[in-house]
Amino acid sequence: MEKDFIESNGKKIYFYVERKNVKNINLKVNIDKKVTLSIPMKMSLDKARDFVEQRVSWIKKQQDFYDTFAEQKENITFEDGETVYLLGKQYKMKIISDTHNNVIINHKYIEIHIKEKYIVNKNYIKNVYEKWLKQYALNVLENLVIKYQNTLKKYDIKIPKIEIRQMKTRWGSCIPTCNKVIFNLNLIKTPMCCIEYVVLHELCHFKYENHSKNFYNFITVFMPDWKERKKILDEEFMGVTL
Repeated sequence: MEKDFIESNGKKIYFYVERKNVKNINLKVNIDKKVTLSIPMKMSLDKARDFVEQRVSWIKKQQDFYDTFAEQKENITFEDGETVYLLGKQYKMKIISDTHNNVIINHKYIEIHIKEKYIVNKNYIKNVYEKWLKQYALNVLENLVIKYQNTLKKYDIKIPKIEIRQMKTRWGSCIPTCNKVIFNLNLIKTPMCCIEYVVLHELCHFKYENHSKNFYNFITVFMPDWKERKKILDEEFMGVTL
């Protein structure tokens, strides 16, 4: 992958170029604000630079969006009234003093019940919430994995082990040699249609390990609208990859 840059208003905008067997230039801005281009094998870097220069405004808009996303979805301070996301919906957070710890979804609120002696301890509240969120995500993902594995089992795809962790640049990962799939915890913040796509995507890797045409044709058989679902992930949420 080649690294280059252009200058705009006195500032350098760096981008990374990958040459592929494609007809058109594909431009992407990741959640870390890294700009990447896929270009035809024989295209010159000058043309790639021109392409980036013509899209400086869009690139900056995407980078600003990810800054906003990080503030809203990652740097939660655990204050009353703060916005949190679950299954693509916004909820207001309520911190409630109680005799025991618990997290409850109550209409438009996510209530975090905390033992009274820890009510001002933000790290303690964070640990309670994240432990709950991980279990909630695991329950949702386990059910979807079972659902789609049942559809795919005639292709000798078995129920995999499921792991959930924080990942910065991927929604999911498949490890066929270990019969395991790993999902990004933040996936549970996206709409159910997107989560379904990621689950199917990772399970299909047990048949096709790469992102070949056959792989995407295989997904299309079971989810004809997968491109629309992926677009939501790419444009409205984290911009991370599969």
